[in-house]
Amino acid sequence: MVPDTVDGLPLHALSVHVTVVLVPLAAFLGLLFAVPRLREWTRFPLPLVSAAAAVSTWVSVQSGEALDEAGGQGAAGLRGPVASLVEEHEELAEQLLLMVVAYAVAVSVAVVLARSSTRGVATALSLLVLVGAVAVGVQTYRVGDLGARAVWNPTDSVDYGATEDGG
Repeated sequence: MVPDTVDGLPLHALSVHVTVVLVPLAAFLGLLFAVPRLREWTRFPLPLVSAAAAVSTWVSVQSGEALDEAGGQGAAGLRGPVASLVEEHEELAEQLLLMVVAYAVAVSVAVVLARSSTRGVATALSLLVLVGAVAVGVQTYRVGDLGARAVWNPTDSVDYGATEDGG
């Protein structure tokens, strides 16, 4: 259903960048929704961005699975620390997908109900969105960190902060 490549490049390498922008943006809008005077302003973009984040996360997970199946960890030479990082990355990404979908649903319900609810219900709904925002933000970081380490520093042997003069 989702293409595996775009112009010869694995779709996963492209789609994760969309996810890494949209999920934190949805989380940030959720944080703003928790502020009563900003709630009305976020009422329209929050559910839209959250839904787009869910779709982009789904595409990232699907394209990641396709990438894994295309080369297979063994066929691609992914053994040892790299294979472990990729496997953990996949597991956390699947959790993230569930979390982002749940967040998008919770956001949609909160936006609809908060407008016509009492102040206490609106506050409870905004707290639910706030907790969800923090959860998807943290999980996005965890997934991305593992993916980046698998690609750029699987053995943790490179110090990218080091300079030539040692400082």
